[in-house]
Amino acid sequence: MSIKLKKRKLLDCFMLFLNMLSLMALSATYLAGIISPEKFWPLAFVAMSYPIILTVTAFFIVYWLLRRKWFLFLNIAFIVLKWDYVAATVQLNSNSNQVSADSANIKVMTYNVRLFDYYNWSNNKNTRHWIYDFLFNQQPNILCFQEFYHDKTGYFPTIDTLLEVNSIRHMHVENYTKKLNNNQLWGMATLSSYPIINKGKIEFESTYGNLCIFTDLKLDEDTVRVYNLHLQSVRIGEDQYRFLDQIMLNKSLSGIRMKELLGDLKLLVYRMAHAFIERGKQADLVANHIRNSPHHIILCGDFNDTPTSYSYQTLVTDLNDSFTTKGFGVGSTYVRIPFFRIDNIFYSNLFKVESHTVHPYELSDHFAVSTVLTQKD
Repeated sequence: MSIKLKKRKLLDCFMLFLNMLSLMALSATYLAGIISPEKFWPLAFVAMSYPIILTVTAFFIVYWLLRRKWFLFLNIAFIVLKWDYVAATVQLNSNSNQVSADSANIKVMTYNVRLFDYYNWSNNKNTRHWIYDFLFNQQPNILCFQEFYHDKTGYFPTIDTLLEVNSIRHMHVENYTKKLNNNQLWGMATLSSYPIINKGKIEFESTYGNLCIFTDLKLDEDTVRVYNLHLQSVRIGEDQYRFLDQIMLNKSLSGIRMKELLGDLKLLVYRMAHAFIERGKQADLVANHIRNSPHHIILCGDFNDTPTSYSYQTLVTDLNDSFTTKGFGVGSTYVRIPFFRIDNIFYSNLFKVESHTVHPYELSDHFAVSTVLTQKD
């Protein structure tokens, strides 16, 4: 055997070893979608890495194709095994935004508005007004807000302004907690151009700032229940955000002392693990409520979790994701992390989707997401 042939065989053995590791990681992401983080939270971290693992597996498909080895088919089989994960991660639908004006269309939007920039995180006092302008131009029929804020004293009159800039006249608003100042409302809001005939909320245990509300709307002869949810946030501080930003932007960490670096990393992992566990429990609670709903469903909200997560997979089980039907690209909705799609609109089989749009305006730390639905004949 020639030296060249030996080197080639050694390379193939090494690549096969790496390939097996990637397939094990891919299998772990599949398990993460069905095993609650409450039982084993480390899988949730693996699930977040699915786009990277999928890319690595695709690389091995090309490699074994060029090498003419049967391992090619093993990689294809592992990907096809959970093709819905691929569909929820990247889409190539065309003409998703070309929707004709039709009174039968139902435009649904979900938007985490980050309190309408009440604390001026953007360092621009015009941000709130730009959000209003954006909503005026969009004119959704159903609008679900997370991190909603309104001041009843008139200092920050969100509700009054929204009623002025939108054709919507029906509103369901809930506080996160009753312990806050009676003049201030911090919570969730669902606005609708359709009459509200019933409303309620699903409260989560041991959490502040996260909630799910449901609103029953009268659409002609049908009643549709709109769920608006905000699953558990990670709640990390600026030090941890700085740590994440440096990693995402490929900046040097040399200016941070090792003790500080380890401290930030430890706290980040702890809070993320806690959030994974809480989101899993919250998703189970909401999914059970949906299963017992007497009406067709539209589910909107900030999931704070990716499509391969347990919470996403639990909630989408009996519903459809507008992104997988009409989305394009990776559909990122979180401004800080380019490939994170954590804001979603799901719907039941009463509807079909005409479009799915992520609006790329950095007016919050989330992008607004909208879809146009029509009722099936």
